[in-house]
Amino acid sequence: MTLQSSIHECWNDLSQSRNDWNKIVNALLNPISNKIIESLSITPQTTTLLDIATGTGEPGLTIAEKHPGTIVTGIDLSDKMLAYANENARQRNIPNYITLCCNAMALPFADHAFDAVLCRNGVMFFNNIETGLREMHRVLKPEGKITVSTWGLLEKNLWISMVLDAMKEVTGRKMYNNHIPGMFYCMQPGFMTDWFEEIGMHQIQEEEMTGIIEFNSAEEHWNYVTSVSAAVVNALIGLQLQEREQVKELLRKKIATHIVQDKLYFQWTARITNGVK
Repeated sequence: MTLQSSIHECWNDLSQSRNDWNKIVNALLNPISNKIIESLSITPQTTTLLDIATGTGEPGLTIAEKHPGTIVTGIDLSDKMLAYANENARQRNIPNYITLCCNAMALPFADHAFDAVLCRNGVMFFNNIETGLREMHRVLKPEGKITVSTWGLLEKNLWISMVLDAMKEVTGRKMYNNHIPGMFYCMQPGFMTDWFEEIGMHQIQEEEMTGIIEFNSAEEHWNYVTSVSAAVVNALIGLQLQEREQVKELLRKKIATHIVQDKLYFQWTARITNGVK
């Protein structure tokens, strides 16, 4: 199996869980989407926009809904993700949102095809970040904008870092490597700014966002991160059932201080980077 087909299979496997957990996914990512949309400064002159790693459709669907004169193209490596995106577009009656299954490392578009390009929490999964960003730059029109978001520092994303810490305590080994493409590969401040400068972007701005995510119970939190969060899903693959149960029990003890009136509240942090071609 090639690397690309392996990645394709991984995201297809996550597609059902991602759709099933849309309520929490949206609660977590909507503030990031709103900041991305704001940073792009979309106007009636923005007639074409590319949403890379669109997944089940956001934020491309919201942009298309708010700006009916803009043709939004959502691309993803997972055809199953895009099936959900297309169904969401149909249910919301958004005809100006279209999808294409392709690899961001080799975009099938002409040079200068889009007025704006975005990628919400996807660039950290690129198997070659330079190639992916240069492709985004290539298809962007002169004076167009690129905005990307990434997760911030792992230790500031307690909703997932506490799970990985519990895994490490149970297994005695680190279960996540942030030096290879993955959820927190781009977490360091300035990481994306450096890459934007490398590909020739100007007027670059990078900012940190912080918020709170709510879960109805410890069980809901566990089921979410073990179904949807790529870093945890991949880390669990090598664990025996007994180890998984030990991690779950240890995590219940660790998160006790995050329970308020039977609900859990965790901090999340993301970074938004944008620039002009």
